[in-house]
This record gives sequence, structure tokens and C-alpha cells, in this order.
Amino acid sequence: MAPTVLQIPWCAVPLPRIFSNIAVILPPLVAGVLLAVSNYVLVRDNRRLGTLAHYYASLRHTPEGIALPDLRGQGVDGRDLTVSYPDGNQQTLLLVFSPTCPHSKRNWPAWQDLEREAKNTRVVFVNVGGALPPGFLQLYSFDSATVLARTDPESILKCSFLETPLTILVSPGGHSEKVWAGELGPSDIAEAVRRVQGIKLR
Repeated sequence: MAPTVLQIPWCAVPLPRIFSNIAVILPPLVAGVLLAVSNYVLVRDNRRLGTLAHYYASLRHTPEGIALPDLRGQGVDGRDLTVSYPDGNQQTLLLVFSPTCPHSKRNWPAWQDLEREAKNTRVVFVNVGGALPPGFLQLYSFDSATVLARTDPESILKCSFLETPLTILVSPGGHSEKVWAGELGPSDIAEAVRRVQGIKLR
């Protein structure tokens, strides 16, 4: 009787060829993994930095949609003055400036136009830059607006009035409805006029 021959349904690959194939595949595989990990770390760090940048930017000026505390300071006559936001139907337009800030000075004509258009809106000029220099009132008119000629440091910090100029529309309930930071452009002025006139934006 002839001996049974066991047939193996696969062929053995020589070990040197296996090592050769691994040597070819392994470097790009490792490089791909390292690249993926590097990209993940970069994306994570970019998101973290973006969040941090947004946070620090929000500290410079008043965010929109927050409840504002009462503003305290002194009026032009040196007497204590408090600006509060009682519930009612009247909006408040805060015009935040520094008397030494050139951007605030260039914003003045736009602010005066807004003040004239704000028939049913209370307008408050808020000085966050120290004492008004001599002659300032002669050069820059406040018309009939309320003026915080000197704002308490605590109010400045609580409201994040850390850059100027700021144009802030406050709802009757005391929430920052809209905030324009920096000099007002033509489109900003047009939007602000519509808002103080109570015209709904599309």
C-alpha cells in the first residue's frame, strides 16, 4: 500500500522575503500614524487657542446678550451719578469713550447723528479714560445726553469697558442688545439708526 502524502494548501514564504516586505511597508505606515497624531494635536491646539483668543477678546469690550450692572461715577458737575436700567420701554445707547483716544474723537460726528435720531432712546456718554481735559467740553458737544464724566473703575471692569470707542445699545431690561467696537462705518451707522428708531431688521 502506497504511503499517504499530506498536501498543504499553501506555500511557505521564505523568511527573508517576509522581513523584506515588512521593511518596505513599516516606514510609511509609521509615518502615516505619526502624521495623523500630529494633525490631531494641531487641530486640538488650534481649537484651544481659538477659544482662548475669543475669551481674551471678550474681556476687552462688553459681550452681547449679557445683563449689565448699574453704571456709577460722577457727572460733569462732579456729583455722584448712577445709570440704571429699570424695566420699561426705553432703550439706552451707551457711547463709551476716552478723551485722549483719537478713534473716540473721530467717532464723535457719528455719535451726534445717532443722538439726534434716538428720539425714544436714552443716550449716555461714558468716559472711561480719566478726567476730562480742559476745553474738551467746548470741542466735543454732548447736547442733551446724560454724561458720566468720570466712571468708577469697578463699573469699567464689570462692564468690560477696556477699549474705546464702544457703541452699545441696551435693552429696556438692561441687556447688551448690540455692541459696536471701534469706529462706526457707514453700514454700522445705518444699522444703529434703524435700531434706535425701533425699525426691525430683516
